[in-house]
Amino acid sequence: MTNMWKEVQPTDEYRVQLNGMLHESDRDILQFLYQPLVGASSTSLYSMLWGEVERHQLESEPSIHASLMGMLSTSIDQLFEARIRLEGMGLLKTYTKGGDNRQFIYQLQPPLHPNEFFDDPMLSVFLYRQVGNAQFLRLKQRFIVRFEDRLTYREVTRTFQDVFSSEALTQATPLSFEQERENETLLFETKNEGIQTDFANFDFHLLLAGLSEMMVPRKALTYHVKNMIAKLSTLYGLGVLDMKNIVIEAVTEDNEIDIELLRKAARDYYQVHRSPTFPKLQSVGNIEKEIETPNDISAEDDLVYYLDHASPVQVLKDASPNGTGATKTELAMIEDLLYVQKLPVGVVNVLLQFVLIRTDMKLTKGYVEKIATHWARKNITTVKAAMELAKMEHKQYMEWKEETNNGTKKRKSNKTIRKEKLPDWFKDRQDSVEEPSIPSSTNGDTDLEFEERKRKFLEKRRQKKLEAGEE
Repeated sequence: MTNMWKEVQPTDEYRVQLNGMLHESDRDILQFLYQPLVGASSTSLYSMLWGEVERHQLESEPSIHASLMGMLSTSIDQLFEARIRLEGMGLLKTYTKGGDNRQFIYQLQPPLHPNEFFDDPMLSVFLYRQVGNAQFLRLKQRFIVRFEDRLTYREVTRTFQDVFSSEALTQATPLSFEQERENETLLFETKNEGIQTDFANFDFHLLLAGLSEMMVPRKALTYHVKNMIAKLSTLYGLGVLDMKNIVIEAVTEDNEIDIELLRKAARDYYQVHRSPTFPKLQSVGNIEKEIETPNDISAEDDLVYYLDHASPVQVLKDASPNGTGATKTELAMIEDLLYVQKLPVGVVNVLLQFVLIRTDMKLTKGYVEKIATHWARKNITTVKAAMELAKMEHKQYMEWKEETNNGTKKRKSNKTIRKEKLPDWFKDRQDSVEEPSIPSSTNGDTDLEFEERKRKFLEKRRQKKLEAGEE
């Protein structure tokens, strides 16, 4: 997964397109067959996007993601996760253009017809594993209809020529009749392409190397067969050597590969050699993951790289001793910093880390907003610039903190000010920056504390990189 905060912002514009007409019957298919796999938030997003397109139209008017978040009562990260689940299930295609002011097109794909859904080895197995045998059979029964066999009947349907005739046109067809209008499309229907498997992840060259032409003719490996092999390999986690034996078992007397035999052979192989229970659908990983930094940079640059590439949610999680995530209030505050104050993600990360440590791990809204407004007016756009400004203005920020806590502006006095905890990067300030006075008895201890915290942070990141095999 990639950094969600760099993928989409609440202020980004989007349009909705329908890849063909959708029908009311599609709602039942989404609710009963797809929702157990993608979750209610994803089907709600699909329905909301569908509702934005007027009847007998294929495209909506432009809108922004903040409006969509309000309608669904969700955050931008939850919206993004719901979106990518639809993409992975083949229900949505996403297109984007632009740089700072991005525009998106969300093209809704019609769901598979029930017979196609249950014929798909991955979808049917994952649904069975999710809802259990009894509910699976009930769902299947829901979409079964009576359809009498026609083998005992004789067709007597007339052809077009039996019923109609065409009178030759005496005049040429007007040009306006033949000419298509630009950017206009008649209503149409289309079919879902199903779950898309990546052929690049399966080595068909190695598979063919282990299969002689006598055993499996090359013409038997059609696109449909290869697609099924790739799906079964993904579904059951089987390698090329495993699939070689499975393919051999599926070859018929006519030197063709029977799809049903192929599915049965893969299922039997999995239950015998791997697990008696079917595999369960799960996400590849969480949206937020450990930020992978280059190996050839210094420790200080590593910290800057982390703040520049991590999401604000990840920074809050990393700052928490027990790794707890952001609350709804904190997420709302972050979204305000990003699309109201329009601060870059890296600058928001510096601000969050700075405020958390200065306020005993509390994100005081008034204090955060006051510094954010100052940085926005100063046009701070980079991590390093935010760090430098925090070093230069730290005395002023301390007074703002006291003003926020006490409700009144702190008056200047000769009273000794105790030095506060600061972020690791704050320690490396220029000598020319004035420091608030501190009692001499605590100065050495505080400096040692800074160095110890910096050492632990950098050691923690180095250890994570070692565990990930980066060094």
